[in-house]
Amino acid sequence: MIRYLAVALGAAVLYAALGVSVSHVPPFGIDLAGRALAGQATFLALVFTASCWWVALSVLGIIAIMVATRNPNWRARVILALVTTLITWQLNDVLKNVFRRPRPEYWRLIHEPTFSYSSGHAMFALLVYGLWAWFIWNSDLPPGVRRVVAPLLALWACGVLWSRLALGAHYVTDLVGGVLLGATMLALAAAVATRAWAGASAGALYGTRSRAGSGFPKR
Repeated sequence: MIRYLAVALGAAVLYAALGVSVSHVPPFGIDLAGRALAGQATFLALVFTASCWWVALSVLGIIAIMVATRNPNWRARVILALVTTLITWQLNDVLKNVFRRPRPEYWRLIHEPTFSYSSGHAMFALLVYGLWAWFIWNSDLPPGVRRVVAPLLALWACGVLWSRLALGAHYVTDLVGGVLLGATMLALAAAVATRAWAGASAGALYGTRSRAGSGFPKR
């Protein structure tokens, strides 16, 4: 639990420091360099971006609940993922209005109405696609499934990050901030879950496989 709290604190400090340092100054350094990606493959970028809109996320959430209903061994992971994502989603909206960083002026296709720091799509990339890539990779699913699905989800998360630059919706540091916020909340959730489920199998909570290769203890 202490380890997770330390990770959460470190990520939160970095998140706040980055937000303060970039939100009220003209873009510089890596943010200027990121502009070179704006306008590239905009249709593909829109596909990646749309995978983090509320409609897509709601569908994925319903699928996760259905999986948890039919497979009790996945319930801890689904609860951890859904609760953390919902809370972080709302927190990110609040923090955007704290930092109030203007969006880039070179947006493509969609003019985002909210502030720029931090990126909600980057946060979703980590908490939805990145987290489930990790869950599946460490699950008791067949090796062939794990070796295909987990990397695809991880690559999709990277695609979401790229799409925000390609559409001119964010600066690079907005994406870094979104990942840091997601990491902060995920670490906090892991700490709380570790405490709440202290008597449960660590594999059942985090999806780690046993030495024999199975994901969870049989119930």
